[in-house]
Amino acid sequence: MIEKAFKGDLKRLRLKRYDVCKMLHCTMPTLKSRISKPKTFTVNEIVLLKDNGFSLLYNNLLNILK
Repeated sequence: MIEKAFKGDLKRLRLKRYDVCKMLHCTMPTLKSRISKPKTFTVNEIVLLKDNGFSLLYNNLLNILK
């Protein structure tokens, strides 16, 4: 579910995974790990994603973290 939302947001925003890594100041393996284990996202990372238009991912993360 998270991966689908992430890919949907990437497509909608016309971004690549490398762009997200740059945004979050992380490496590609770290991003892949975060997507596969969503509970490892930090609050700052979630806020950064929301501020940069990742609405589908943001809503899915909120549902998981409730």
